[in-house]
Amino acid sequence: MFKQTLVLAVCGILVTACTTTSTPDPRFPVTPEPVIPAQVVLSTQKVLNLEDTMWQLVALTRGVNANQIQDGAFLNFQSVNSRIKGSTGCNRLMGGYKAQGEFIKLTEIASTKIFCPSGGIVQEALFIEALNDTRGWRIENKHLFLLDEKGDKVAVFEER
Repeated sequence: MFKQTLVLAVCGILVTACTTTSTPDPRFPVTPEPVIPAQVVLSTQKVLNLEDTMWQLVALTRGVNANQIQDGAFLNFQSVNSRIKGSTGCNRLMGGYKAQGEFIKLTEIASTKIFCPSGGIVQEALFIEALNDTRGWRIENKHLFLLDEKGDKVAVFEER
């Protein structure tokens, strides 16, 4: 009888432990992955006007000196392999992308890690953050606007 009671008590503790949800630690906030609408299926078909063009970075909308861009920062969407190549203004930049209509998702964003002057490292961090937050795009008058999930501009480029 004692064994049965003990086994039932242990099972009850295990079930309770397995079904209890923990409260997230506020010191380590969890940022949910932005969601592209479910009806959108991202493809690798050529996106006219966006791809195979050199886009020179002219503005980042986040940060104190958002419009003070150092020379050399650019992005190129390559239609052959759905890859991006470019420069942060200091380091080389690479990654992938998938686009459908006005929706776009940049993936596997990476850069080389050469020493940058203080302004360059700040621009690089803001640039990579903008690329990671990009969910949409629009071209107007030879300017490419990368947009976040709310449709707000995160980066502005000029066709070169």
